[in-house]
Parts: sequence; C-alpha cells; structure tokens
Amino acid sequence: MDKKYIVILTVVALVITGVTAFSVLAKGVTIVDGDKVMQVTSFNSSVGDLIKDKGIILSEQDRMIPGPEALLEDHMEIVIKRAVEVYLTVGGQQSPVLTSADTVSQMLAEAGVELGEEDIVEPALDAPIGPGMSISVVRVSHRMETAEKEVPFKTVVRTNDEVYKGIETVISKGSNGAIRENILITYHDGQEVNREVVGQEVVKAPEDQLVEKGTKDILVTSRGAVRIKKAIYMTSTAYDATFESTGKHPGDPGYGITRSGTQVRPGVVAVDPKVIPLGTKLYVKSLDGGPDYGFASAEDTGGAIKGNKIDLYYESPSDVRKYGKKKVLVYILE
Repeated sequence: MDKKYIVILTVVALVITGVTAFSVLAKGVTIVDGDKVMQVTSFNSSVGDLIKDKGIILSEQDRMIPGPEALLEDHMEIVIKRAVEVYLTVGGQQSPVLTSADTVSQMLAEAGVELGEEDIVEPALDAPIGPGMSISVVRVSHRMETAEKEVPFKTVVRTNDEVYKGIETVISKGSNGAIRENILITYHDGQEVNREVVGQEVVKAPEDQLVEKGTKDILVTSRGAVRIKKAIYMTSTAYDATFESTGKHPGDPGYGITRSGTQVRPGVVAVDPKVIPLGTKLYVKSLDGGPDYGFASAEDTGGAIKGNKIDLYYESPSDVRKYGKKKVLVYILE
C-alpha cells in the first residue's frame, strides 16, 4: 500500500478517535446563578472543579446544589443560591444575618437558634426567605406565683313586719374570708404579658352578715293611724326664735322666718336637707319615756344640723334650755 495513503488513514483514525474521546469525556452542564443561566461544556470531574474553572466566586454563606464534592455529570444542572441579608431579632436583640436558606426554619438552624416549645416565631417557620426580611423569635417563659385574696362576706337580709321601715339592725356581723391563688405569669422576652389563675384553695371561708330590715309602715298616734315611708333614728336638740338660738333680734330682717320662708312656730323642725328634704311631713317620737314632739314639718335648717340631726322648735327659751340633747325616732310620713 502506498505510504501516503497509509498516513492519510492514520490521521483520519486519530481524528475519529479524538472526536470519540471528546464526545465521551465532555459534559454539557447548565449553571443557574440567580438570574444568569450558563450552558457550558466541561471535562472537569467534580462540580467544585467546574465552578473554580469558570471563575465563579462564592461567599461563605452562598450555597450550591449539588455541593462542590458531587461528581460532574452530563446534562447536570447546578444551582447557585446566593445569600441575602435578613434581620433577625432574638429575645429583643436584632442583628443582620446573611443566609442562603430557603425557609425561616432553615435559616434559624443555620444561625444556631434553638427554639423552645412555646417560643413565637414570625413569620412562620415554613415561610420562604426574601432579601431584607425581618424575622423575630420571642422567647416565652413562665413563673408561678401564689397570692392571698380577700373574699368579701355576703349580707343576708331578713324582714321583720314588727319593725318600722327604714330601721335596719345588724343581727350578726359578717367577716371576710380568704383564698390562696396559684397564678401563672407569662413573659415575652422577659416582659410580663399575662397573669392567669390556674388554681386556688380556701384559706378561710367568709361568714355572712345577717341584717334585719323593718317593713312596718303604719304608725298609730293619738290622732289615729298614719302611713310612713321610713323611720330614722336621730339626735335631737331644741331651739327658739331668740338671739341665743338664731343670732337675730326682733326687728332684724328674717327674724322668726324659717329657711323655707315660713313663720317659725311649734311643730317646725330644722333638718339637713340632704337627709330630709324641706317640706317633708314628720312625726317625732321620744325614746326616753317623755312625751313625743309629735307631728312636725321640716321647714328650717341650721349650721350645726348635719346628717342625722334634728332641731325642734319651742316657743319658750326655758323649754329649750331644759331639752338638752336626746335620741328620737323620726318617722317620715307618706
């Protein structure tokens, strides 16, 4: 065979062998780096070698799928996940974090944040990571506290139709009780946010107060029976129209004139209008065995007549001096 022909055949064989070897050893790979997509052909054996060979620089926080140790394969897709900055707040302290995690849960794991069973994470653990995202972990803790609490006594009222309306008598005094409460206090990042009573025990049971209340509304007098609204125990004194009682002399403006503008006379009494309104018809009963003052009309007031006090008008200054101070039962008439 001609030597020239042999050389040509040899060259052709080498070319065919090279092409075959190239087609066997070369690998077509797709690199996805954010928005950039590159189609490359490589003879590298590993993903890491290819990335290095192409001059692609990765930061410590960037992530590559598959990893750099993976063997390079034909038609392989390599995805580079670039780290983004997020703002992580844990226990009230915020710090920026670079992460290439896909979800909040992965990011927290990468950052070494261990979660308690009740810790609150926002957004949710499965939320996708985005640049500039704010992620918070609220530490939840509890403390148990005990405290005693007063339990007020109840007042039980019983009626008595032998006692006049308005008269109330304490038959037996009540006493407050006490309970001991177990209180669960919840804290968010060390700040109290809730108190809940989770248990209690009786330390002392309260004792009811018993009050007797009169319902009798008919008063029998020398003039016959009258109906009353209520009765009030009061302290009584006496006054007349003289200067000693009123500070006015005959001829002075207002001498002998009541607060209601009427002429003072027996049966007129001075009261505290906050207790007994002016114009109210009354019956004043003595409690010391003496004669009743009897029917009266609340028409006057006095500087010292405050609260459950009543001042009874008498014509005679000597009667006023003898009267002194007495307990009376004042009936407010219908």
